[in-house]
Amino acid sequence: MEENRRIALVSLHTSPLDAPGTGDAGGMNVVVVGLADALTAAGHDVELLTRARSAAETEGRTAGGTLVRFLEAGPRASVAKGELPAHLGQFGERMRELEPFDLVHSHYWLSGAAALPVAEEWGVPHVQSLHTVAALKNAHLAPGDRPEPASRVAAERMLVHASELTLALSAAERAAVLDAYAPPGERVRVLAPGADTSLFHPGTAAPAARPTLLVLARIQPLKGVDLVVETLALLPAPRPRLVIAGGISPGHDDYAATLRRRVHELGLDDDVTFLPAQTRPEAAELLREATLLLVPSFSETFGLVALEAAASGTPVVTTGAGGLAESVVDGVSGVHVGSRRPEDWAEALGRLLSDEARLGRLGATALQHGRARDWAAVATELLVEVEVDSLEPDPTAVFGDRPLFLHAHPDDESISTGGTLAALVAAGRHPVLLTGTRGERGEVVPGELHHLEGTPELAPHREGELERALLELGGVPQAFLGTYSDSGMEWGDDGFARAADDAPAAALSLAPLETVVDAVITGAERLAGGAPTSVVSYDGLGGYGHPDHVRMHDAAREVARHYGVPFFAIVEPRVDGSAIADIAVPLRGVSLRRKVAAMAAHATQLTVAGDPPRFTLSGGQTHEVADVERYRFVG
Repeated sequence: MEENRRIALVSLHTSPLDAPGTGDAGGMNVVVVGLADALTAAGHDVELLTRARSAAETEGRTAGGTLVRFLEAGPRASVAKGELPAHLGQFGERMRELEPFDLVHSHYWLSGAAALPVAEEWGVPHVQSLHTVAALKNAHLAPGDRPEPASRVAAERMLVHASELTLALSAAERAAVLDAYAPPGERVRVLAPGADTSLFHPGTAAPAARPTLLVLARIQPLKGVDLVVETLALLPAPRPRLVIAGGISPGHDDYAATLRRRVHELGLDDDVTFLPAQTRPEAAELLREATLLLVPSFSETFGLVALEAAASGTPVVTTGAGGLAESVVDGVSGVHVGSRRPEDWAEALGRLLSDEARLGRLGATALQHGRARDWAAVATELLVEVEVDSLEPDPTAVFGDRPLFLHAHPDDESISTGGTLAALVAAGRHPVLLTGTRGERGEVVPGELHHLEGTPELAPHREGELERALLELGGVPQAFLGTYSDSGMEWGDDGFARAADDAPAAALSLAPLETVVDAVITGAERLAGGAPTSVVSYDGLGGYGHPDHVRMHDAAREVARHYGVPFFAIVEPRVDGSAIADIAVPLRGVSLRRKVAAMAAHATQLTVAGDPPRFTLSGGQTHEVADVERYRFVG
């Protein structure tokens, strides 16, 4: 989108100027302001529309200069969220008095219910972000929490069907929307948040002698802060310090009182510090000072504070519920504890706090994860998603709803098919990936990770890189075929790879074909929940001749025959510029950026730089990142 647009971001129930952690203000406020300021910085005419709560509220500005308009809807006073539906019509009337916008993006269901009719009258696209899905929240209620009313569930269902586009913060939220409300899949896409890396960055002070555990959240049952208090009591003395920073959510004073009382009952008064809601700079300082951020929520659509912690170089310990499985990459930016038992949390924290080397490694990889995405990229993706040309025929439709991608090593999926995988996810399809080996015999690019080459640590590290890459592509389900080993390779005089003389007995290329085929069928049905609609893998030469690629090609042909579905071979122009393709998948802005980000996640195997982007492999070969991915129908 080259021309500047007039864009409204609607946040009816909470002012974008409110500090996160106060009242109803939380991660949504951060998302709305971050996105608005990035759009403003890109030259667009952006206004934030919210409800006026006092006579003094007329207009304001965010720190990034975005105009905030306070529209009259009900009394100019605080109104309980449950009473706001009665005032949605008045908010819409005040919107109609404004100069029409080119795009209306509503945040939370109350905003959409008020703004959608206005956008329809103006004849402009309406984009909806729910931030929390009522049906999902009701399915995972914390003890003492109240279910969302049926009227909200009905309103959310209407909004995701009537809006031109619904943007989820995570693949988990997208899946929840599709499961609960069954809208057309191609109209629900993922737009993950970014982090303000100018504000959230590592500190320079030496670590404190006493570790600090930080909870940065509103005080309400959903956030599960009581779990952290119970966990702290199980840690041996001298305990770490626990800081709980956040305001009490409306209606949850009893929960907050119970929390403080429990701290006293457990004898933790000297170990626990309660702080009020923090300004953004104050929150950033707390994250820099913390040893670990704890996010014990029952559910989160994304968990933005976890990404901000990563950008600060602070690892996160979390439940991994909902979108937290994406904002916190297990083993990369933090640790997922697979239960809500205080004993399990105490064990996980104890192991981390007693292993300074592991904490240091997690901090370094968390920082890389947190820096990978900023608000400027998010703003660009938003505009690309609503472009008219996104409604053109989808070239990925030929692969069907459940295509199976077969690759030999981590990084192959991103280099050769990353844009296609991202486009399939964005279109509401469900690609799955089976990876033959962990690439443990491959070279490592020169630099800080080179020490991993030839060590047992390389395989698990590349597993983590692959996990992070697939999250960049939208959350593609993946599994390894088993314990097959990387066969290794040598370059022949003809410029193609050939099998290494010292291939181990467990090498994929030496495994009987029927055994590999059986493993693929088992893995595919487990991941996809049924037969695939197509199979995608290498051509008969394995692209550039790697024996593991050839073995995966052979298995792919047999698996496609087994299911009676099409087999599509990857066409590699960087290997054979004369190769003929039947299908071309052009990579528009979003899918190309996601491909580049996924490739960059494979930091032991390649580096990506430049505009247009180029990548350099461990052997020094440099290529352009393909902005079109091509395939040939084999049969």
